[in-house]
Amino acid sequence: MQETTIDWTEVIARAPDGVVCADERGRIVYANPAAERLLGRSPGELVGASFPELVALPGGGDHHWATMAPERAIGHRKDGTDVPLEVSLVPSGISTFATAFVRDLSASDRSVTTKLLAAERESFLSMAAHQLRAPIQPVLNSLRTIERALAVGKTPPDGTMARALRQTLRLGRLVDAILSDAAAIERGMLEVHVSAFDLAVFTRDVVEDFRAAAPTQRLEYHGPGDGVLVTSDPDRVHQILISLIDNAMKYSGRQRLVTVEVEGTESRVRVRVIDQGIGIPAAEQASVFGKFYRGSNVPNTASGLGVGLYLAQGIATQLHGTLTVASEVGRGSAFSLVLPRHWPEGKSVAAPAHRGNHDESRPPH
Repeated sequence: MQETTIDWTEVIARAPDGVVCADERGRIVYANPAAERLLGRSPGELVGASFPELVALPGGGDHHWATMAPERAIGHRKDGTDVPLEVSLVPSGISTFATAFVRDLSASDRSVTTKLLAAERESFLSMAAHQLRAPIQPVLNSLRTIERALAVGKTPPDGTMARALRQTLRLGRLVDAILSDAAAIERGMLEVHVSAFDLAVFTRDVVEDFRAAAPTQRLEYHGPGDGVLVTSDPDRVHQILISLIDNAMKYSGRQRLVTVEVEGTESRVRVRVIDQGIGIPAAEQASVFGKFYRGSNVPNTASGLGVGLYLAQGIATQLHGTLTVASEVGRGSAFSLVLPRHWPEGKSVAAPAHRGNHDESRPPH
């Protein structure tokens, strides 16, 4: 039987992955054409160069020639650009040279980036749906009430037109807000437009809006009818409230009561949203405001990706307040929004946007 001779030099030269041999100082003594292409060098140009300077491995240079599993690295090309690499190092044995096998990860990195962008797009759409769901239904209900009254020649019930206008204005501003809120919160640059308003009247109106949207839901307001003045951003407070109430209703069901409480002291105000729903496991409560958090006991049928509370706490922080939770599995949760009654001195705010000849952010009494 004729013995087959393999030209290993030719095999390595034609290999699609880079092969680099270096001496004990890390100086390259051989590089195949694939390695030269990966690092943007001409034929023979890599010989004599420092491998550790051309390929940045995790942890620095102390372990470059120890036995290693494949690791991510960054290759520095001659033109100044970088390329993501996977590098497997084989230490010197009988030979005095160590060998590195180098693979280009650009294509797989693009695939990962595509998946990440798809996930971000999905989370944005979920956030938008979550934020817009609450104000849209009351607008429709108010307009239908007006339509039915006008169809029979009657005057619409008192407050219906004002409620529809208020809901529509908030909805329009909310559409603008959600386009940039998540990114702005992460940069700590969320715009706020501060004005004085009555938190009791404001919160009672939000509860009534939810009642109009879900008349079968057990939802109650507890607190004073008025007189809880606060200086903050009413639109941002509205965003927090609809997120908290929407969550409470979602995880309580229609037969269980959701309570919204308002109270104030000389220095601060508080809104609590209390439900009798599924509750949050104690070990998970520290994570409840994290981006994309979903409780381990949340039914698979429940919609959302876990961005509502993340946004709500970010907004609360920008308003110099706090948003906290107390919960027990099977008994429900209580979310507490605490805000300073007066905007802190020396804290800058964004210049209010033009809103016509009156302050549309303040709910009509």
